[in-house]
Amino acid sequence: MSYEKLKPLMSKVGCNLSPKEFQSVVNVVFHNYESIHYDTLHTDMRDNLQQQIDLLVEDLETNENIKFHNLKLLDVGCGTGLSTQLLLRSKLGELIDEITLLDTSKQMLVQAEKKALTWGKNHELLEGDLSVIADVKYDVILICSVLHHIPDLEAFLSTVNKFLNPNGILIHLQDPNNDYMQNSIYLNRLNDLQNHFNRVKTKQSKFKIITKHLKRKLKLWLGRKDYIDLVNDELLRKKIIKKRMSADEIWSVTDIHIESDLNKETNGISFEFLSNHLKNFNLVSRRTYGFFGVLKSELPEDFQLLEDNYISESQLNGRNLACVWVKN
Repeated sequence: MSYEKLKPLMSKVGCNLSPKEFQSVVNVVFHNYESIHYDTLHTDMRDNLQQQIDLLVEDLETNENIKFHNLKLLDVGCGTGLSTQLLLRSKLGELIDEITLLDTSKQMLVQAEKKALTWGKNHELLEGDLSVIADVKYDVILICSVLHHIPDLEAFLSTVNKFLNPNGILIHLQDPNNDYMQNSIYLNRLNDLQNHFNRVKTKQSKFKIITKHLKRKLKLWLGRKDYIDLVNDELLRKKIIKKRMSADEIWSVTDIHIESDLNKETNGISFEFLSNHLKNFNLVSRRTYGFFGVLKSELPEDFQLLEDNYISESQLNGRNLACVWVKN
């Protein structure tokens, strides 16, 4: 999705910035407020991504002779530092000595610093995008749940390449797998899961439904605002917008490569696109997961077993894409 696709929304909410500026500001404000809730909202990532990172590292060890120690790691779009924390728990973690945590959100870095202080590793925090990095080269670059937020992926991957040493390792994961979103097997699995939940829902008691409704009412009565409201409040206060945006509209700006009502042209990251723009890299492993549209911990037990089977078979029609590459 190009920046130009944001213009109808910008016109609707009265924004006079350039599309690039609008996307950048909304992205930073959104993630600043999300930082407080991120780990709670994404417990599924905390509970499931360790498996995916371990598998990618095992693939790396099997196919590449990693001779180096004292590796320098760059975590791009580090968020709360969750992905680096999981990588440090893998077999690659003991080889990493220096860590740079990079994010455009100052508040995400505040959360990441809390984790980093427990790692026993040399680390630094940088606020901004890749342009704030000095003339430094890294041995490992980690990009988790980030690619779908980047409007100009071609330029981004070119810059990533510039900061990676020869024989350096590129790991990316937790982005929507564009190549299989309309795959018939994947869609049938989504339908199977929905049918399961429909059967369970019919067994719910009226008491549970009423309790859930009252809790939602109580939240409104107490005047609490979720972070979507707070994002709108700040954008209005800064005069970035004149009218409030819905959650879907905000996500269409931040998650710019995921299908929305404003963007029907793309839904995720294409492996072909990655291959075309990482030509000087050797693909070590390509994996997918989320074969029922959500991560494993969100699935009923029987579906969790199926998910593990599909992961062990290295099937490629899962919702999420994960790869490890080595730079030539």
